[in-house]
Amino acid sequence: MNEKYALLIQMLYKMYFFGIKKFPNNTSLMISYAFFLLEKMHTKQQALQELTQAEANKPSFDEQFIIYRYKKIIEDEIAESQTEGQGGMDVVSEVAFQNHLKQLQANIEKSSLLHMEFWSQLSEDNPDLAKLSDIGSKINFSVQYVEDNWSKLQKINSNNTKAMRLYGKFLIEILNDKEGGDEFLEK
Repeated sequence: MNEKYALLIQMLYKMYFFGIKKFPNNTSLMISYAFFLLEKMHTKQQALQELTQAEANKPSFDEQFIIYRYKKIIEDEIAESQTEGQGGMDVVSEVAFQNHLKQLQANIEKSSLLHMEFWSQLSEDNPDLAKLSDIGSKINFSVQYVEDNWSKLQKINSNNTKAMRLYGKFLIEILNDKEGGDEFLEK
C-alpha cells in the first residue's frame, strides 16, 4: 500500500509540474500545487515560492486572500523552526549575529594573509626585520579583532555550530592552538 501511495504522490507531483509548465498563468492551479507541496510533499520553501509566483499573476480577490493567508502561515512556521534551531533569537539579534559572523570571517581571512606574509618574509635568506616587526604588529591587531568579534558573537548566540567551527579552525590552522581548536570543533 505504501508503494502505491508513493507512486500516486509522485504522479501527482509530475502532473502538477507539467500542468504549471503548460498553463503558467493559471493562479488556481498554482495555489492547488502549493497546497500539495505543503501538505503532501512537506516542502514549505517550494510552496512559498509557488504562492509568490501565483501572486505575480494578478489573481482575483479571493485568490489574493488565500495566497496572503497561506504565505503568512508558511512564513511563520519557517521563522518558528529557525528560531527553535537558533536558540530563540529575534530578528534584530539574528541580523547582528550575521553581521558579526561576516566580520569574523573577514578578520580571519585578513589574519591568515598576514600570517602567510610573515612566514614568507621569514623564509627569505635575508629577512627584513623592520618589515617583520611591522607585519607582526599587524598580526597582533588582527588576532585581537578576531577575538573581539568572537566575544561579540558569543554574547549574541553562544552555541552556533558554524561560528564555532570557523573559530576552531582559526585556532588550529592559523594560531596553531590544537587543544583550543579541538575543543570548539567537538562542540
